Amino acid sequence: MSPAPSAGPSILRLQLQRRRGWLTYALAWVALALLWTLAATLSNRVPFGVAVRFGFIIMGTAGVLGVVVWWLTGRLPWDRRSFVFYAAHACAAVLYAVSFTAASLLPDFVKGNFSRALADAWGSPVIGWNILMGSWLYLIVAGLSYGIRTQQKLNQRAAAEVEARMLAERAQLAALRARLNPHFLFNALHTVSSLVSTDPAAADEAIERLGGLLRYALDESTDEIPLEREWAFTRDYLSFERLRLGERLRIRDALDREALASNVPLLVLQPLVENAVRHAIASSPEGGTIHVTASLRDHALTLRVEDDGPGGEPRGIENSRGLGLRALKRRLEVRYGAGARVDIRTAPGAGFAVTVVLPALPQTATGAA
Repeated sequence: MSPAPSAGPSILRLQLQRRRGWLTYALAWVALALLWTLAATLSNRVPFGVAVRFGFIIMGTAGVLGVVVWWLTGRLPWDRRSFVFYAAHACAAVLYAVSFTAASLLPDFVKGNFSRALADAWGSPVIGWNILMGSWLYLIVAGLSYGIRTQQKLNQRAAAEVEARMLAERAQLAALRARLNPHFLFNALHTVSSLVSTDPAAADEAIERLGGLLRYALDESTDEIPLEREWAFTRDYLSFERLRLGERLRIRDALDREALASNVPLLVLQPLVENAVRHAIASSPEGGTIHVTASLRDHALTLRVEDDGPGGEPRGIENSRGLGLRALKRRLEVRYGAGARVDIRTAPGAGFAVTVVLPALPQTATGAA
């Protein structure tokens, strides 16, 4: 199986998203400070320098308090039926509004005019507006915080579902491959056994070739390789079968160079050729010809294996072609879903053709190794 992807990129992506989120949060409060400055300058004719100072003090305080609100929403889950939920947020809203209002008195506090600041604030008509505005800001920040946390939970749940689905797919692929490998081994040993009594020398050569074939078929280091490697293995398999069938087995191939550079699942081509050998060539005294083609068009890789054997009725022909074809169709369905398809064309006396269409995947460093 392919090695599991490293968690490093995912952690780095999560850190970048968090930094981007806090940067967006800070810029939002800067924008609100500038908006407050503009409103104070135009409506109350406050000098621009004073308005800027007060705008950033007030909105900066609201922004810092917003971080505390974010922390509180993490400690206090959303629960519309809980009295504690409403009571806690009511108290927090009051504290937020008072702190927001007190921020406007900060310059006077710094200058030491504490009593004057309190007297001016107590008699100012703006005090009620600031408390109301602070309350509204608390509700907005708390609402956005719960909304963001809910979205994060949904994203995490979706990611967990995707991961679970991928693990399930890998388990299905492993199970299918566990069935396919013994199937390949049984057929290869059947070929060797058929040569032992008739041609011992060819049987010895077949055993030597079988070692290389099994190393490839049982390789679990990767599930995806360049088509060029899959085709080289398929040619070796055909040479292996030719020890038994001789000139009865004829091959015609036309594989585009671009197609050979694309990645494909391991053992995607050999089972198709094996079916053709077993059902069209080995069963015929005259043998036959197998045509193998591969082309790359419009981001789709098309593989086609066709023989000139007896063919058969389209209805029910798939089940009669053995485990290899059925396992291949299931593997592609699990791996690509609707992104891949397997088409079969046959008729009595008209041969048998299988066309596999896959998403065109560029060759990777792992696949080329």
